[in-house]
Amino acid sequence: MGILAKDGDFYSLHGIWGAYASIVLGRLGRGAGVVVGDVQPPKRALFAGYRRGTEKPVLLPFAPDVKVGRGVEAYTGEQAHPDAAAHPEVLPGRVPFEFFGEEDIERTLSLSGETWAAGRMKMNVVSFFGEVPDPASSSKAVLRDRMCPAIYVRLSFDNSGSDSPMVGVFGMQGIRRPLSDANPGRLLGFAHVGEWGFATAPAPGVSEVMDWMAIAAAFSDKPHVMRHLASDGCLRFEVAPGERKEYVVAVGAYRDGVVTAGMRMRSYQATLFRDLDDVLVQAVSRARAALGLADGLDRLLDAAPISGERKFLAAHAVHSYLASTELLADEAGKPVFIVNEGEYQMMNTLDLTVDQAFHELAYSPWTVKNELDFLMARSSYRDAFGIAVTHDQGVADCFSPRGTSSYELPGLTGCFSFMSYEETLNWILIACLYSHNADDGSWLRKNRKTLSGAVESILNRDENGDGIMDRDSDRCAGGAEITTYDSLDVSLGQARNNLYIATKAWAGLVCAASTLDAVGGRDLAARARASAARIAETVLARVVEPEGFIPAVFEGGNQSRIIPAVEGLVYPALCGVAEAVRPDGEYGPFVRALKRHLEAVLVPGVCLDPVSGGWKLSSTSRNTWPSKVFISQYVAENLLGIRDERTARDAAHVRWQCVGCADFAATDQLDSSTGADMGSRLYPRLVSSVLWYKTPTKRGKR
Repeated sequence: MGILAKDGDFYSLHGIWGAYASIVLGRLGRGAGVVVGDVQPPKRALFAGYRRGTEKPVLLPFAPDVKVGRGVEAYTGEQAHPDAAAHPEVLPGRVPFEFFGEEDIERTLSLSGETWAAGRMKMNVVSFFGEVPDPASSSKAVLRDRMCPAIYVRLSFDNSGSDSPMVGVFGMQGIRRPLSDANPGRLLGFAHVGEWGFATAPAPGVSEVMDWMAIAAAFSDKPHVMRHLASDGCLRFEVAPGERKEYVVAVGAYRDGVVTAGMRMRSYQATLFRDLDDVLVQAVSRARAALGLADGLDRLLDAAPISGERKFLAAHAVHSYLASTELLADEAGKPVFIVNEGEYQMMNTLDLTVDQAFHELAYSPWTVKNELDFLMARSSYRDAFGIAVTHDQGVADCFSPRGTSSYELPGLTGCFSFMSYEETLNWILIACLYSHNADDGSWLRKNRKTLSGAVESILNRDENGDGIMDRDSDRCAGGAEITTYDSLDVSLGQARNNLYIATKAWAGLVCAASTLDAVGGRDLAARARASAARIAETVLARVVEPEGFIPAVFEGGNQSRIIPAVEGLVYPALCGVAEAVRPDGEYGPFVRALKRHLEAVLVPGVCLDPVSGGWKLSSTSRNTWPSKVFISQYVAENLLGIRDERTARDAAHVRWQCVGCADFAATDQLDSSTGADMGSRLYPRLVSSVLWYKTPTKRGKR
């Protein structure tokens, strides 16, 4: 199972769901290891390799020449290791092991993780286990099992055909204590105080090695004495001649006490587990069941009728999304779900939430409800036109004051201005997706007034009656509202009279009308449908003949051409209003015009990059966003029937991630020609790719 990474020198994030922690690895010769409370790759070494008989030890290339912590010279004043005669490897230029080269390694990704195979070893990192239970309806025992903040490294060593013993190793820099000290007979491994650690169950031939240079000591045949002052720790595995052995190492994280500011919250896992050691004991004991769940996910993606490149992109995206997830507990002990915005660390950025909802509805629908409720309770405000919602809820575990964000500022017309219209629209769309696909009629009935208020607010921002947003929020204070595409040019960045926003608003009003009908809001539903019809008419009137494209902005003589004109069509299709996106349905002329527009722009030099061949969102900008490309690809193929060489550009999109953005795992702003990163690094939103293999499905009747 798995998808081969043809360009294997790139970073992956392997997140621990809800812990805001991950293993980061993948760049050859660069740092790897665990990070907590961030997503930036660590500048430390991760050791994984083996020695067979008297052969020179060989390691996967995750151990750069860096020192973590104090060495012996800090205590003795001498530069040489006191045991240099016995350990010549500690002297510069005399390291007695070598690294596998890129040509020696086969790297494959799967939905649950990834595998590095080299020589006679395999290292399989397993980080995704599928559905996460709702704390409101699950016992503590179930939550301890399914929310355990740990992932796994599965190590295989093949010593078959040999009459000499093999020694395998797995370890990291940055540790401070051996786990056997406090857990005799239960755990072997190491931890960084109480924040993160790695452990396995005690077994014959498995031992702990802690030394100034633990990797050298682990391969030594001399008896080992633990150096508790050191910061390097390795697990040592002895494999007898002729044997194959597999070992499972749990990697866990734990954050204790209040971990936020602005609102006092703890890590939710701290309400389930006493400390890191408790996490690792639980993780080791549940390893077999967890790995079984992961194997099932891999079979799901393997069986999906999509290209290998799309399977790769979907897997890469899931791993990065998990790294940004954080489940908190408020002062009453209730869960609060946060997705941090990759390198930017903004909390529950709403224009990401709307795209990540596709994944969450498939694997944790209760988190969508949690986000909806917390966003409205904490981040809504009233401007001159009604209810609006902020861009985000804070940054780096620091909540912004009620009704404000860390991003939005007055008096601007570009980046950092307000997104009042689009964020309010996003809340409506998420509410419709949730109420339909999670079959939560009680939530919808409880929130009917709020949903109605949000729809009224959207309608109030159309000044001339054409259905299109043309009133900026008074919070802009003379500036102008922007969209999620804040760093692009006016073709996608400006909210007012924008084609992308118009189509998305049409979708929001169509979905809201259907949703309101279900709870007796028929008068407002009728007004929403009427406005949606006016949007369709306005857009149709803007078609440029004979080319058939629709300008990106309906003012200033704009002639830019954009792919996200069709993005909004995804919502009616997944909110029980699929007839609205049929070419022969009520909005048939509108849908057919959008299809014609997409066909007009999917040509080289317009929205197919002439260098890479990949999709570029706008004809007038090379700054393109894969998460949004994925949604529009889904719309093109599954709703508009465009499925040919114009949509099959996935090889270019993979190369963007593996070559252009190799330093930054899943990246969501890049140069469409070179693939070079332009922002939104180490990002969660590419999980919109879930649409390719597991779309949300209605779970019953409302």
